[in-house]
Amino acid sequence: MSKPYVLGIDIGGTNTVFGIVDARGHVVASDSIKTFKHPKFDEYIADLHDGIERLLAANDAQDKIQGIGVGAPNANYYTGEIQSPPNLPWGTVPFADTLSRAFSGIPVAITNDANAAAL
Repeated sequence: MSKPYVLGIDIGGTNTVFGIVDARGHVVASDSIKTFKHPKFDEYIADLHDGIERLLAANDAQDKIQGIGVGAPNANYYTGEIQSPPNLPWGTVPFADTLSRAFSGIPVAITNDANAAAL
């Protein structure tokens, strides 16, 4: 089965926006959750996973995602961690590995939000 989409995620201190993106860079659909309402990282990941699953189901894209790209404050591309971001309460967390496991091993790449904005 072809996997024509990627998932993009932008983690901000107030909101986390996520979207399904096609091979031409067009956003097929997007949604968001409130970042700040999750003082615990596990709760945030569970809410993010649920929101993404709803978006994928609504767009018949559950088995069509080939990878996930994430922009986040203080994200380290090399380790996959978000490292003690100034605007989030989680400390250092293994974001890429945790999200990949939540989505059955789909590859996750993460970078600092400033680098992501430059792209």
